[in-house]
Amino acid sequence: MSAIKLAIDLYKQPQAAVARALGVSPQAVNQWIHEVRPVPPRLAILIEAATGVSRHELRPDVFGEVPQQADRQALAALVDSRMSKRALRSKFGFKTDAHLAIVLKLPAADVAAWPEEQSVPAIPQVLQLLGVQEQQPVAQEAPHDPDADRIINVEAA
Repeated sequence: MSAIKLAIDLYKQPQAAVARALGVSPQAVNQWIHEVRPVPPRLAILIEAATGVSRHELRPDVFGEVPQQADRQALAALVDSRMSKRALRSKFGFKTDAHLAIVLKLPAADVAAWPEEQSVPAIPQVLQLLGVQEQQPVAQEAPHDPDADRIINVEAA
């Protein structure tokens, strides 16, 4: 089963309802299913958000193959939230901040307030959009003293 067929099955709605939700014609959805036309990248992101089917599976030619954990960590190091808002919008084919805000599930005013050419904030929504998993801080154990049980109290006179 192709990724788009799986996504439509997971959406649990008829193709016409999927088309209305994405703002496209039912014929466009039918063409995606029959591989006449590929899913547009901006819609692949919306489909991923709605169904969980990876945009990498929907459009590997645009987003690359499904990243492995090591690849995600390498991407996290490269992205390091140095991507500008303009670059982020163009990467996913969004024309306005409103589209980006919808996908990030953030208020449009917050996204519009980000400077156009400065790095975007490294918030979980942005990292998730880029396919980067947040690194959980590793809890550090208290240092262990191997001689702790050999020390005795000494009274000084």
